[in-house]
Amino acid sequence: MATETANPNPLASLAAVLGGRQMLLLVGLSLSIAIGVTAAFWLREPSYELLYSNLSDRDVGEVMDALRAESTPYRLDNGSLMVPSADVYAARLRLSSQGLPRGAGFGLEVIEGESSFSTSQFMENARYHHALETELARTISNLQPVQAARVHLALPKPTVFLRKSNKPSASVFLDLFPGRVLEEPQVKSIVHLVASSIPELESSHVTVVDQRGTLLDSPDQDDATALSSREFAYVERVQNAYMERIVNLLTPMMGPGRVRATVNADIDFTKREETREVYDPANTVVRSEQVSEDTQRGGEQASQGIPGALSNQPPVAADGTAAQAAGAATETAAPPTRVSVQSTRNFEIDRQLSHVKEPANSIQRLSVAVLVDDISDVDEKGKPTTRPLEPQELAEIDRLVKGAIGFSEARGDTVSITNVTFYAGPAVTPPEAPGFFSQPLVRDILKQLPAIGLLLVVALGVIRPIVLALSKGGGAGGATGSPSLAAGVGGAPAAGGMAEQAPPPLTFDDKVNVAKQLASNDPERVAQVVRAWVQDNQS
Repeated sequence: MATETANPNPLASLAAVLGGRQMLLLVGLSLSIAIGVTAAFWLREPSYELLYSNLSDRDVGEVMDALRAESTPYRLDNGSLMVPSADVYAARLRLSSQGLPRGAGFGLEVIEGESSFSTSQFMENARYHHALETELARTISNLQPVQAARVHLALPKPTVFLRKSNKPSASVFLDLFPGRVLEEPQVKSIVHLVASSIPELESSHVTVVDQRGTLLDSPDQDDATALSSREFAYVERVQNAYMERIVNLLTPMMGPGRVRATVNADIDFTKREETREVYDPANTVVRSEQVSEDTQRGGEQASQGIPGALSNQPPVAADGTAAQAAGAATETAAPPTRVSVQSTRNFEIDRQLSHVKEPANSIQRLSVAVLVDDISDVDEKGKPTTRPLEPQELAEIDRLVKGAIGFSEARGDTVSITNVTFYAGPAVTPPEAPGFFSQPLVRDILKQLPAIGLLLVVALGVIRPIVLALSKGGGAGGATGSPSLAAGVGGAPAAGGMAEQAPPPLTFDDKVNVAKQLASNDPERVAQVVRAWVQDNQS
Protein backbone atom coordinates (compact mmCIF):
# COMPACT_ATOMS: atom_id res chain seq x y z
CA MET A 1 0.00 0.00 0.00
CA ALA A 2 2.95 2.23 0.62
CA THR A 3 3.99 1.84 -2.95
CA GLU A 4 0.50 2.72 -4.19
CA THR A 5 0.48 5.88 -2.08
CA ALA A 6 3.96 6.99 -3.03
CA ASN A 7 3.71 6.39 -6.76
CA PRO A 8 0.67 7.84 -8.56
CA ASN A 9 -0.98 5.73 -11.17
CA PRO A 10 1.20 6.11 -14.31
CA LEU A 11 -1.27 4.32 -16.55
CA ALA A 12 -4.05 6.79 -15.67
CA SER A 13 -1.76 9.69 -16.47
CA LEU A 14 -0.74 7.98 -19.69
CA ALA A 15 -4.36 7.40 -20.66
CA ALA A 16 -5.23 11.02 -19.88
CA VAL A 17 -2.29 12.23 -21.96
CA LEU A 18 -3.22 9.96 -24.85
CA GLY A 19 -6.87 11.07 -24.75
CA GLY A 20 -5.88 14.78 -24.77
CA ARG A 21 -3.59 14.29 -27.72
CA GLN A 22 -6.26 12.48 -29.67
CA MET A 23 -8.65 15.35 -28.97
CA LEU A 24 -6.07 17.86 -30.20
CA LEU A 25 -5.47 15.73 -33.27
CA LEU A 26 -9.19 15.64 -34.02
CA VAL A 27 -9.53 19.41 -33.58
CA GLY A 28 -6.52 19.99 -35.85
CA LEU A 29 -7.98 17.65 -38.44
CA SER A 30 -11.31 19.52 -38.37
CA LEU A 31 -9.61 22.89 -38.80
CA SER A 32 -7.52 21.52 -41.65
CA ILE A 33 -10.59 20.22 -43.43
CA ALA A 34 -12.37 23.58 -42.98
CA ILE A 35 -9.37 25.49 -44.33
CA GLY A 36 -9.09 23.15 -47.29
CA VAL A 37 -12.77 23.44 -48.15
CA THR A 38 -12.62 27.26 -47.91
CA ALA A 39 -9.54 27.41 -50.10
CA ALA A 40 -11.14 25.07 -52.63
CA PHE A 41 -14.25 27.27 -52.89
CA TRP A 42 -12.05 30.36 -53.17
CA LEU A 43 -10.10 28.74 -55.99
CA ARG A 44 -13.29 27.84 -57.80
CA GLU A 45 -14.60 31.41 -57.63
CA PRO A 46 -13.83 33.14 -60.99
CA SER A 47 -12.40 36.64 -61.33
CA TYR A 48 -14.95 39.31 -62.26
CA GLU A 49 -14.62 42.09 -64.83
CA LEU A 50 -16.71 45.15 -65.65
CA LEU A 51 -19.71 44.51 -67.91
CA TYR A 52 -21.46 47.93 -67.83
CA SER A 53 -21.15 51.07 -65.73
CA ASN A 54 -23.09 54.32 -65.27
CA LEU A 55 -26.39 52.66 -66.14
CA SER A 56 -29.76 54.01 -65.15
CA ASP A 57 -31.76 52.15 -62.52
CA ARG A 58 -34.14 50.81 -65.14
CA ASP A 59 -31.29 49.49 -67.28
CA VAL A 60 -29.59 47.88 -64.26
CA GLY A 61 -32.79 46.03 -63.34
CA GLU A 62 -33.38 44.82 -66.89
CA VAL A 63 -29.78 43.64 -67.34
CA MET A 64 -29.85 41.82 -63.99
CA ASP A 65 -33.09 40.05 -64.94
CA ALA A 66 -31.57 38.99 -68.28
CA LEU A 67 -28.40 37.66 -66.61
CA ARG A 68 -30.44 35.84 -63.99
CA ALA A 69 -32.58 34.22 -66.69
CA GLU A 70 -29.45 32.95 -68.45
CA SER A 71 -27.90 31.69 -65.15
CA THR A 72 -24.93 34.00 -65.56
CA PRO A 73 -23.34 34.97 -62.23
CA TYR A 74 -22.97 38.70 -61.64
CA ARG A 75 -22.09 41.25 -59.00
CA LEU A 76 -23.34 44.79 -58.44
CA ASP A 77 -20.60 47.14 -57.25
CA ASN A 78 -21.59 50.82 -56.84
CA GLY A 79 -23.85 50.79 -59.87
CA SER A 80 -21.40 48.78 -61.99
CA LEU A 81 -22.27 45.28 -63.14
CA MET A 82 -19.48 42.71 -62.89
CA VAL A 83 -19.50 39.27 -64.52
CA PRO A 84 -16.84 36.52 -64.76
CA SER A 85 -13.98 37.41 -67.05
CA ALA A 86 -14.68 34.51 -69.38
CA ASP A 87 -18.33 35.61 -69.90
CA VAL A 88 -17.87 39.37 -70.52
CA TYR A 89 -18.02 39.41 -74.32
CA ALA A 90 -20.58 36.62 -74.61
CA ALA A 91 -22.85 38.40 -72.12
CA ARG A 92 -22.57 41.68 -74.02
CA LEU A 93 -23.51 39.96 -77.28
CA ARG A 94 -26.51 38.25 -75.71
CA LEU A 95 -27.70 41.46 -74.08
CA SER A 96 -27.23 43.41 -77.32
CA SER A 97 -29.41 40.92 -79.16
CA GLN A 98 -32.14 41.72 -76.61
CA GLY A 99 -31.67 45.49 -77.03
CA LEU A 100 -30.07 45.96 -73.62
CA PRO A 101 -29.10 48.28 -72.16
CA ARG A 102 -31.61 50.66 -73.65
CA GLY A 103 -29.62 53.77 -72.67
CA ALA A 104 -31.56 56.96 -73.40
CA GLY A 105 -34.90 55.12 -73.25
CA PHE A 106 -37.35 53.42 -75.53
CA GLY A 107 -37.21 54.45 -79.16
CA LEU A 108 -39.41 53.34 -82.01
CA GLU A 109 -39.75 49.91 -80.36
CA VAL A 110 -42.11 51.50 -77.83
CA ILE A 111 -44.83 51.69 -80.49
CA GLU A 112 -44.31 48.11 -81.66
CA GLY A 113 -47.14 45.89 -80.50
CA GLU A 114 -48.82 48.67 -78.50
CA SER A 115 -51.51 49.56 -80.99
CA SER A 116 -55.03 48.56 -80.05
CA PHE A 117 -58.60 49.73 -80.49
CA SER A 118 -58.59 51.26 -77.01
CA THR A 119 -55.53 53.47 -77.70
CA SER A 120 -56.50 57.06 -78.36
CA GLN A 121 -55.10 59.26 -81.07
CA PHE A 122 -53.48 61.47 -78.44
CA MET A 123 -51.58 58.54 -76.94
CA GLU A 124 -50.36 57.40 -80.34
CA ASN A 125 -49.11 60.91 -81.16
CA ALA A 126 -47.44 61.20 -77.76
CA ARG A 127 -45.66 57.85 -78.21
CA TYR A 128 -44.53 58.77 -81.68
CA HIS A 129 -43.28 62.14 -80.40
CA HIS A 130 -41.33 60.46 -77.59
CA ALA A 131 -39.94 57.87 -80.00
CA LEU A 132 -38.60 60.61 -82.28
CA GLU A 133 -36.89 62.36 -79.36
CA THR A 134 -35.36 59.10 -78.12
CA GLU A 135 -34.06 58.06 -81.53
CA LEU A 136 -32.42 61.46 -82.05
CA ALA A 137 -30.87 61.26 -78.57
CA ARG A 138 -29.47 57.79 -79.34
CA THR A 139 -27.95 59.00 -82.58
CA ILE A 140 -26.33 62.04 -80.96
CA SER A 141 -25.00 59.89 -78.10
CA ASN A 142 -22.96 57.88 -80.60
CA LEU A 143 -20.68 60.87 -81.15
CA GLN A 144 -17.33 60.42 -79.42
CA PRO A 145 -17.35 63.51 -77.13
CA VAL A 146 -21.00 62.95 -76.09
CA GLN A 147 -21.73 60.72 -73.12
CA ALA A 148 -25.50 61.18 -73.12
CA ALA A 149 -28.03 63.40 -74.87
CA ARG A 150 -31.65 64.45 -74.59
CA VAL A 151 -33.76 66.02 -77.31
CA HIS A 152 -36.96 68.03 -76.85
CA LEU A 153 -39.13 68.68 -79.89
CA ALA A 154 -41.82 71.34 -80.12
CA LEU A 155 -44.01 70.17 -82.98
CA PRO A 156 -47.07 72.38 -83.58
CA LYS A 157 -50.35 70.86 -84.56
CA PRO A 158 -51.10 70.99 -88.29
CA THR A 159 -53.66 73.59 -89.33
CA VAL A 160 -55.36 74.54 -92.58
CA PHE A 161 -54.82 78.26 -91.93
CA LEU A 162 -51.47 79.33 -93.36
CA ARG A 163 -51.29 82.53 -91.34
CA LYS A 164 -51.71 80.65 -88.06
CA SER A 165 -49.15 77.95 -88.79
CA ASN A 166 -46.13 77.82 -86.47
CA LYS A 167 -42.68 76.53 -87.26
CA PRO A 168 -41.34 73.54 -85.28
CA SER A 169 -38.37 74.00 -82.97
CA ALA A 170 -36.01 71.76 -81.01
CA SER A 171 -33.60 71.91 -78.09
CA VAL A 172 -30.71 69.50 -77.46
CA PHE A 173 -29.07 68.86 -74.09
CA LEU A 174 -25.60 67.27 -74.20
CA ASP A 175 -23.76 65.53 -71.38
CA LEU A 176 -20.13 65.50 -72.49
CA PHE A 177 -17.37 63.27 -71.20
CA PRO A 178 -15.03 64.89 -68.65
CA GLY A 179 -12.38 66.95 -70.40
CA ARG A 180 -14.13 66.87 -73.78
CA VAL A 181 -15.23 69.99 -75.68
CA LEU A 182 -17.34 70.22 -78.81
CA GLU A 183 -15.89 72.24 -81.64
CA GLU A 184 -18.06 74.57 -83.70
CA PRO A 185 -18.23 72.19 -86.72
CA GLN A 186 -19.42 69.40 -84.42
CA VAL A 187 -22.12 71.64 -82.95
CA LYS A 188 -23.22 72.59 -86.47
CA SER A 189 -23.39 68.92 -87.43
CA ILE A 190 -25.70 68.19 -84.47
CA VAL A 191 -27.91 71.16 -85.40
CA HIS A 192 -28.22 70.06 -89.01
CA LEU A 193 -28.79 66.44 -87.95
CA VAL A 194 -31.80 67.43 -85.85
CA ALA A 195 -33.10 69.90 -88.44
CA SER A 196 -32.89 67.30 -91.21
CA SER A 197 -34.78 64.71 -89.17
CA ILE A 198 -37.93 66.77 -88.58
CA PRO A 199 -40.05 68.08 -91.46
CA GLU A 200 -40.09 71.88 -91.88
CA LEU A 201 -37.60 72.34 -89.03
CA GLU A 202 -35.01 74.99 -89.82
CA SER A 203 -31.51 74.88 -88.40
CA SER A 204 -31.99 78.38 -87.00
CA HIS A 205 -34.70 77.01 -84.68
CA VAL A 206 -32.43 74.47 -82.92
CA THR A 207 -30.78 75.26 -79.58
CA VAL A 208 -27.85 73.22 -78.18
CA VAL A 209 -26.78 73.36 -74.51
CA ASP A 210 -24.18 71.30 -72.60
CA GLN A 211 -24.22 70.05 -68.99
CA ARG A 212 -22.49 73.22 -67.73
CA GLY A 213 -25.23 75.43 -69.15
CA THR A 214 -23.05 76.74 -71.96
CA LEU A 215 -25.04 77.84 -74.98
CA LEU A 216 -23.33 76.10 -77.87
CA ASP A 217 -25.76 77.15 -80.59
CA SER A 218 -28.96 79.19 -80.50
CA PRO A 219 -31.37 80.85 -82.94
CA ASP A 220 -30.19 84.32 -81.84
CA GLN A 221 -26.81 84.13 -83.55
CA ASP A 222 -26.80 87.83 -84.45
CA ASP A 223 -26.99 89.28 -80.96
CA ALA A 224 -24.01 90.97 -79.33
CA THR A 225 -23.20 88.06 -77.02
CA ALA A 226 -23.12 85.48 -79.79
CA LEU A 227 -21.05 87.75 -82.01
CA SER A 228 -18.50 88.46 -79.29
CA SER A 229 -18.11 84.78 -78.44
CA ARG A 230 -17.61 83.86 -82.09
CA GLU A 231 -15.13 86.67 -82.56
CA PHE A 232 -13.17 85.59 -79.48
CA ALA A 233 -13.11 81.99 -80.73
CA TYR A 234 -11.93 83.16 -84.14
CA VAL A 235 -9.10 85.23 -82.59
CA GLU A 236 -8.01 82.20 -80.54
CA ARG A 237 -7.94 79.98 -83.61
CA VAL A 238 -5.84 82.51 -85.53
CA GLN A 239 -3.38 82.93 -82.66
CA ASN A 240 -3.09 79.20 -82.07
CA ALA A 241 -2.49 78.64 -85.78
CA TYR A 242 0.40 81.13 -85.78
CA MET A 243 1.87 79.67 -82.57
CA GLU A 244 1.71 76.14 -83.93
CA ARG A 245 3.32 77.30 -87.15
CA ILE A 246 6.24 78.89 -85.28
CA VAL A 247 6.80 75.92 -82.95
CA ASN A 248 6.67 73.40 -85.81
CA LEU A 249 9.18 75.46 -87.75
CA LEU A 250 11.73 75.83 -84.94
CA THR A 251 11.40 72.40 -83.29
CA PRO A 252 13.60 70.53 -85.81
CA MET A 253 16.36 73.08 -85.22
CA MET A 254 16.06 73.53 -81.43
CA GLY A 255 14.64 70.19 -80.37
CA PRO A 256 11.30 69.20 -78.89
CA GLY A 257 10.16 71.26 -75.91
CA ARG A 258 12.76 74.00 -76.42
CA VAL A 259 10.52 76.60 -78.09
CA ARG A 260 7.68 78.64 -76.60
CA ALA A 261 5.71 81.12 -78.68
CA THR A 262 2.89 83.56 -77.98
CA VAL A 263 1.02 85.50 -80.64
CA ASN A 264 -1.32 88.44 -80.10
CA ALA A 265 -3.48 89.16 -83.15
CA ASP A 266 -5.36 92.44 -83.52
CA ILE A 267 -8.25 91.62 -85.84
CA ASP A 268 -10.75 94.11 -87.22
CA PHE A 269 -14.27 92.65 -87.48
CA THR A 270 -15.80 95.81 -89.04
CA LYS A 271 -17.67 95.20 -92.27
CA ARG A 272 -17.19 97.85 -94.98
CA GLU A 273 -18.97 98.18 -98.31
CA GLU A 274 -18.37 101.14 -100.67
CA THR A 275 -19.85 102.04 -104.06
CA ARG A 276 -18.08 104.86 -105.99
CA GLU A 277 -18.91 106.58 -109.31
CA VAL A 278 -16.19 108.97 -110.69
CA TYR A 279 -16.42 111.30 -113.76
CA ASP A 280 -13.32 112.69 -115.51
CA PRO A 281 -14.18 115.84 -117.55
CA ALA A 282 -10.73 115.98 -119.12
CA ASN A 283 -11.31 112.76 -121.02
CA THR A 284 -14.23 113.36 -123.41
CA VAL A 285 -15.12 111.57 -126.62
CA VAL A 286 -17.69 112.65 -129.26
CA ARG A 287 -20.23 109.91 -129.35
CA SER A 288 -22.63 111.47 -132.00
CA GLU A 289 -22.94 114.75 -134.01
CA GLN A 290 -25.84 116.21 -136.07
CA VAL A 291 -25.44 119.35 -138.33
CA SER A 292 -28.36 121.15 -140.08
CA GLU A 293 -27.78 124.13 -142.56
CA ASP A 294 -30.54 126.30 -144.17
CA THR A 295 -29.69 128.93 -146.93
CA GLN A 296 -32.21 131.38 -148.50
CA ARG A 297 -31.40 133.74 -151.48
CA GLY A 298 -33.06 137.12 -152.46
CA GLY A 299 -34.99 135.96 -155.59
CA GLU A 300 -36.44 133.22 -153.57
CA GLN A 301 -37.71 135.58 -150.93
CA ALA A 302 -41.39 135.20 -150.59
CA SER A 303 -43.76 138.11 -150.29
CA GLN A 304 -44.16 139.46 -146.86
CA GLY A 305 -46.85 141.54 -145.30
CA ILE A 306 -50.58 141.30 -145.17
CA PRO A 307 -51.89 139.23 -148.00
CA GLY A 308 -53.77 141.28 -150.60
CA ALA A 309 -53.23 143.59 -153.50
CA LEU A 310 -51.42 146.26 -151.60
CA SER A 311 -48.85 143.89 -150.20
CA ASN A 312 -47.83 142.71 -153.64
CA GLN A 313 -46.95 146.21 -154.84
CA PRO A 314 -43.67 148.07 -154.16
CA PRO A 315 -43.93 151.03 -151.79
CA VAL A 316 -44.61 154.47 -153.42
CA ALA A 317 -42.13 157.20 -152.71
CA ALA A 318 -43.01 160.82 -152.18
CA ASP A 319 -41.81 161.91 -155.59
CA GLY A 320 -42.42 158.56 -157.31
CA THR A 321 -38.97 158.33 -158.87
CA ALA A 322 -36.93 157.07 -155.91
CA ALA A 323 -39.04 154.00 -155.54
CA GLN A 324 -38.61 153.07 -159.14
CA ALA A 325 -34.82 153.46 -158.88
CA ALA A 326 -34.60 151.32 -155.76
CA GLY A 327 -36.68 148.63 -157.38
CA ALA A 328 -34.45 148.55 -160.37
CA ALA A 329 -31.28 148.25 -158.25
CA THR A 330 -32.76 145.38 -156.30
CA GLU A 331 -33.64 143.47 -159.37
CA THR A 332 -30.13 143.96 -160.68
CA ALA A 333 -28.15 142.53 -157.52
CA ALA A 334 -29.66 139.34 -155.99
CA PRO A 335 -27.26 138.23 -153.17
CA PRO A 336 -28.25 135.54 -150.44
CA THR A 337 -30.43 137.10 -147.92
CA ARG A 338 -30.38 134.36 -145.07
CA VAL A 339 -28.15 131.39 -143.99
CA SER A 340 -29.10 129.17 -140.94
CA VAL A 341 -26.80 126.42 -139.55
CA GLN A 342 -27.71 124.08 -136.59
CA SER A 343 -25.25 121.62 -135.07
CA THR A 344 -25.90 119.02 -132.29
CA ARG A 345 -22.98 117.05 -130.67
CA ASN A 346 -23.19 114.32 -127.95
CA PHE A 347 -20.04 113.76 -125.89
CA GLU A 348 -19.20 110.62 -123.73
CA ILE A 349 -17.53 111.59 -120.46
CA ASP A 350 -15.09 109.12 -118.80
CA ARG A 351 -16.96 107.51 -115.86
CA GLN A 352 -15.66 104.89 -113.33
CA LEU A 353 -18.10 102.81 -111.22
CA SER A 354 -16.62 100.59 -108.45
CA HIS A 355 -18.12 98.51 -105.62
CA VAL A 356 -15.65 97.62 -102.83
CA LYS A 357 -16.44 95.13 -100.01
CA GLU A 358 -13.60 94.76 -97.54
CA PRO A 359 -13.27 91.56 -95.54
CA ALA A 360 -14.57 91.72 -91.98
CA ASN A 361 -11.88 89.56 -90.34
CA SER A 362 -8.78 91.45 -91.39
CA ILE A 363 -5.57 91.32 -89.36
CA GLN A 364 -4.52 94.79 -88.33
CA ARG A 365 -1.39 93.92 -86.36
CA LEU A 366 0.57 90.93 -85.08
CA SER A 367 2.73 90.88 -81.95
CA VAL A 368 4.90 87.78 -81.58
CA ALA A 369 7.07 86.78 -78.59
CA VAL A 370 9.28 83.68 -78.83
CA LEU A 371 11.36 82.02 -76.09
CA VAL A 372 14.09 79.60 -77.16
CA ASP A 373 16.16 77.37 -74.91
CA ASP A 374 19.93 76.99 -75.02
CA ILE A 375 21.49 74.80 -77.68
CA SER A 376 22.45 71.26 -76.68
CA ASP A 377 26.14 70.71 -77.31
CA VAL A 378 29.01 68.39 -76.38
CA ASP A 379 32.14 69.58 -74.58
CA GLU A 380 35.72 68.49 -75.22
CA LYS A 381 35.33 65.44 -72.99
CA GLY A 382 32.27 64.26 -74.84
CA LYS A 383 29.80 65.14 -72.09
CA PRO A 384 26.47 66.73 -73.06
CA THR A 385 26.20 70.40 -72.20
CA THR A 386 24.28 73.50 -73.26
CA ARG A 387 25.34 76.88 -74.60
CA PRO A 388 23.48 80.12 -75.35
CA LEU A 389 22.65 81.04 -78.91
CA GLU A 390 24.99 83.20 -80.95
CA PRO A 391 23.78 86.54 -82.38
CA GLN A 392 23.73 85.15 -85.90
CA GLU A 393 21.62 82.21 -84.73
CA LEU A 394 19.14 84.58 -83.09
CA ALA A 395 19.03 86.61 -86.30
CA GLU A 396 18.31 83.45 -88.29
CA ILE A 397 15.48 82.51 -85.92
CA ASP A 398 14.08 86.04 -86.20
CA ARG A 399 14.11 85.78 -89.98
CA LEU A 400 12.36 82.42 -89.88
CA VAL A 401 9.67 83.65 -87.51
CA LYS A 402 8.97 86.72 -89.64
CA GLY A 403 8.64 84.54 -92.69
CA ALA A 404 6.29 82.15 -90.90
CA ILE A 405 3.83 84.86 -89.80
CA GLY A 406 4.01 87.00 -92.94
CA PHE A 407 5.68 89.93 -91.21
CA SER A 408 4.62 93.38 -92.50
CA GLU A 409 6.25 96.62 -91.37
CA ALA A 410 3.47 98.68 -92.94
CA ARG A 411 0.98 96.85 -90.73
CA GLY A 412 3.10 97.49 -87.63
CA ASP A 413 3.97 93.87 -86.76
CA THR A 414 6.54 93.20 -84.02
CA VAL A 415 8.64 90.12 -83.31
CA SER A 416 10.64 89.57 -80.12
CA ILE A 417 13.11 86.65 -79.79
CA THR A 418 14.62 85.86 -76.37
CA ASN A 419 17.14 83.17 -75.48
CA VAL A 420 16.82 81.84 -71.90
CA THR A 421 17.69 78.63 -70.06
CA PHE A 422 14.52 76.64 -69.53
CA TYR A 423 13.79 75.22 -66.09
CA ALA A 424 14.07 71.46 -66.40
CA GLY A 425 12.31 70.60 -63.14
CA PRO A 426 12.49 67.26 -61.39
CA ALA A 427 13.08 64.21 -63.49
CA VAL A 428 9.86 62.52 -64.44
CA THR A 429 9.96 58.77 -64.70
CA PRO A 430 7.94 57.57 -67.68
CA PRO A 431 5.18 55.13 -66.82
CA GLU A 432 6.15 51.54 -67.23
CA ALA A 433 4.38 49.44 -69.80
CA PRO A 434 2.15 46.71 -68.39
CA GLY A 435 4.26 43.61 -67.98
CA PHE A 436 3.64 39.92 -68.17
CA PHE A 437 2.10 39.73 -64.70
CA SER A 438 -0.59 42.29 -65.59
CA GLN A 439 -2.37 39.95 -67.97
CA PRO A 440 -5.73 38.58 -66.72
CA LEU A 441 -4.73 34.91 -67.04
CA VAL A 442 -1.50 35.46 -65.13
CA ARG A 443 -3.37 37.40 -62.44
CA ASP A 444 -5.80 34.52 -61.99
CA ILE A 445 -2.96 32.01 -61.69
CA LEU A 446 -1.09 34.19 -59.18
CA LYS A 447 -4.31 34.62 -57.22
CA GLN A 448 -4.60 30.83 -56.86
CA LEU A 449 -0.96 30.20 -55.91
CA PRO A 450 -1.36 31.23 -52.21
CA ALA A 451 -4.40 28.98 -51.83
CA ILE A 452 -2.59 26.06 -53.47
CA GLY A 453 0.40 26.60 -51.19
CA LEU A 454 -1.88 26.74 -48.15
CA LEU A 455 -3.52 23.48 -49.16
CA LEU A 456 -0.13 21.81 -49.60
CA VAL A 457 1.04 23.02 -46.18
CA VAL A 458 -2.14 21.80 -44.51
CA ALA A 459 -2.06 18.47 -46.32
CA LEU A 460 1.63 17.70 -45.76
CA GLY A 461 2.19 19.42 -42.43
CA VAL A 462 -1.07 18.72 -40.59
CA ILE A 463 -3.30 16.11 -42.19
CA ARG A 464 -0.56 13.63 -43.11
CA PRO A 465 1.00 13.47 -39.60
CA ILE A 466 -2.49 13.16 -38.06
CA VAL A 467 -3.44 10.31 -40.36
CA LEU A 468 -0.17 8.50 -39.68
CA ALA A 469 -0.56 8.95 -35.92
CA LEU A 470 -4.15 7.74 -35.91
CA SER A 471 -3.33 4.71 -38.09
CA LYS A 472 -0.48 3.62 -35.79
CA GLY A 473 -2.46 4.23 -32.60
CA GLY A 474 -5.44 2.21 -33.88
CA GLY A 475 -3.28 -0.82 -34.71
CA ALA A 476 -1.79 -0.97 -31.20
CA GLY A 477 -5.01 -0.71 -29.30
CA GLY A 478 -7.20 -2.85 -31.50
CA ALA A 479 -6.98 -5.97 -29.30
CA THR A 480 -8.72 -4.68 -26.21
CA GLY A 481 -10.11 -1.38 -27.41
CA SER A 482 -8.15 0.57 -24.72
CA PRO A 483 -4.45 1.25 -24.77
CA SER A 484 -4.30 1.39 -20.97
CA LEU A 485 -6.07 -1.96 -20.63
CA ALA A 486 -3.81 -3.59 -23.18
CA ALA A 487 -0.79 -2.29 -21.38
CA GLY A 488 -2.07 -3.46 -18.00
CA VAL A 489 -3.10 -6.91 -19.04
CA GLY A 490 -0.38 -7.76 -21.51
CA GLY A 491 2.29 -5.93 -19.59
CA ALA A 492 3.63 -4.53 -22.85
CA PRO A 493 3.93 -0.85 -23.67
CA ALA A 494 1.47 0.75 -26.08
CA ALA A 495 2.59 0.78 -29.71
CA GLY A 496 1.94 3.38 -32.41
CA GLY A 497 2.77 7.01 -32.31
CA MET A 498 3.67 6.93 -28.60
CA ALA A 499 6.09 4.01 -28.82
CA GLU A 500 9.08 6.24 -28.48
CA GLN A 501 7.71 7.66 -25.19
CA ALA A 502 6.70 4.24 -23.65
CA PRO A 503 7.06 4.03 -19.82
CA PRO A 504 9.55 1.63 -18.17
CA PRO A 505 8.47 -2.01 -17.49
CA LEU A 506 5.94 -2.40 -14.63
CA THR A 507 6.88 -4.20 -11.43
CA PHE A 508 4.77 -6.88 -9.77
CA ASP A 509 3.31 -4.42 -7.30
CA ASP A 510 2.33 -2.06 -10.14
CA LYS A 511 0.60 -4.89 -11.95
CA VAL A 512 -1.29 -5.82 -8.80
CA ASN A 513 -2.39 -2.23 -8.32
CA VAL A 514 -3.57 -2.04 -11.94
CA ALA A 515 -5.54 -5.26 -11.47
CA LYS A 516 -7.16 -3.88 -8.33
CA GLN A 517 -8.07 -0.66 -10.05
CA LEU A 518 -9.56 -2.48 -13.00
CA ALA A 519 -11.54 -4.77 -10.67
CA SER A 520 -12.96 -1.82 -8.77
CA ASN A 521 -13.72 0.26 -11.87
CA ASP A 522 -15.09 -2.46 -14.15
CA PRO A 523 -16.02 -5.58 -12.16
CA GLU A 524 -18.10 -7.05 -14.98
CA ARG A 525 -15.17 -7.08 -17.37
CA VAL A 526 -12.93 -8.64 -14.68
CA ALA A 527 -15.56 -11.33 -14.12
CA GLN A 528 -15.61 -12.04 -17.85
CA VAL A 529 -11.82 -12.35 -17.88
CA VAL A 530 -11.84 -14.77 -14.87
CA ARG A 531 -14.63 -16.79 -16.47
CA ALA A 532 -12.60 -17.02 -19.66
CA TRP A 533 -9.59 -18.27 -17.69
CA VAL A 534 -11.67 -20.95 -15.95
CA GLN A 535 -13.10 -22.16 -19.24
CA ASP A 536 -9.60 -22.35 -20.75
CA ASN A 537 -8.36 -24.44 -17.80
CA GLN A 538 -11.32 -26.85 -18.03
CA SER A 539 -10.80 -27.39 -21.70
